[in-house]
Amino acid sequence: MSGRLVLALEHLRSLARAPIIVHCGYRCAKHNHAAGGVNNSEHTLGTAADIEIRGLSLQNMYDCALEIPEFANGGIGVYDGNFLHVDVRDHVARWARVLGKYVSIEHLVQEPVLLARSAASTHSG
Repeated sequence: MSGRLVLALEHLRSLARAPIIVHCGYRCAKHNHAAGGVNNSEHTLGTAADIEIRGLSLQNMYDCALEIPEFANGGIGVYDGNFLHVDVRDHVARWARVLGKYVSIEHLVQEPVLLARSAASTHSG
């Protein structure tokens, strides 16, 4: 597991003030394929984890993950099984998975209002 990932998860745990359940971290290519993961998954690089924070809704978990710079600048996927995929890739990626199909993130969560306002002012200025 990547040290950056472990530190970002610890930062998330501290922010959420709740334990993080890691359902999946590193996966070899064979296990990744069997789990339905995409080719070249961040899991196979040790830079991703599928997590749950008990007591938080999917929206609340997503909002918290966005507060962690490594995840905000990396990957966050939301899943209809009420868990998040978070990773520390070198570019922003967002998605949702509903009934086994990858769709836009808005199918399961909304962008936080402050983030949406900030993005709107950035684009209009």
